[in-house]
Amino acid sequence: MAFPSDPAGAGVDWEARYGAGDTPWDKGRPHPGLVTWLRSHPLEGRILVPGCGAGHDVRALSVNPQASVLGFDLAPSAIRAAEAFPSVGSEAYRLGDFLLGEAGGGFDGLFEHTCFCAIDPSRRADYARVAAAAVVSGGWFLAIFYQDPGHESGPPFGCTVEELDALFEEAFELVESAGGFETFDGREDRELLRLFLRK
Repeated sequence: MAFPSDPAGAGVDWEARYGAGDTPWDKGRPHPGLVTWLRSHPLEGRILVPGCGAGHDVRALSVNPQASVLGFDLAPSAIRAAEAFPSVGSEAYRLGDFLLGEAGGGFDGLFEHTCFCAIDPSRRADYARVAAAAVVSGGWFLAIFYQDPGHESGPPFGCTVEELDALFEEAFELVESAGGFETFDGREDRELLRLFLRK
């Protein structure tokens, strides 16, 4: 059982997994769905990417010169891996725990890809609360949720549309929801892309 004071990675030693090279979530490139989205929906302003890992999504967002992107992760090895890549724009990386609110607030947008599915499901209400606090009123929250990872135990943990609605409807307005987008091999029709606006 996780409690609000527990770190986001409670139950998983993420640093040890990086040290062992056990990082199947790292595909060596940004999520294809994000890359496709950015071709027609450039995202700008101060952007937060929680659970950024090696920063592939951060760098994809940072290509836009109007974007200032913060990648946030609780594993020191993830931050070191991200910082080892050449800078492509105004991106930065910081060590900390997103669920404890350590990323701060005032962000124009938040991009979610690997953090929500990695945390224990008992912490999802904390995630929704911290995400709402991080994004300014009228700001955006773009997420690629892993609905069906193909197994019951996690991480990654799956989620339902009903759960997402219940978690985020208080603070965010759902603008768009779509499946069937370009993704990594093996994840076809297992993910849901959602765009919210902060109320």
